[in-house]
Amino acid sequence: MAGGNQVFIGTFIHSKKLDELEYLHDTIVFVDKEGKILRIEQGCDLEKAQKQLFPELGWSVEDVATHVCKDGQFYFPGFIGE
Repeated sequence: MAGGNQVFIGTFIHSKKLDELEYLHDTIVFVDKEGKILRIEQGCDLEKAQKQLFPELGWSVEDVATHVCKDGQFYFPGFIGE
């Protein structure tokens, strides 16, 4: 069962400025149980994350909830205010 740590895998669209978007394809975002983003890895897949990056964070596979975008889906985590 997940202990609160989460990974989000897919494409992320990030609002760098009010008129500028950044697209991060094949990206994993690592979020701890307090909701803090610990790490963002581009060009990474779940297998690499589980074998290499989870241990670096002190995480085990059993303690992580994994969320994967399907084809055509993406994450848009936030907006920039004025």
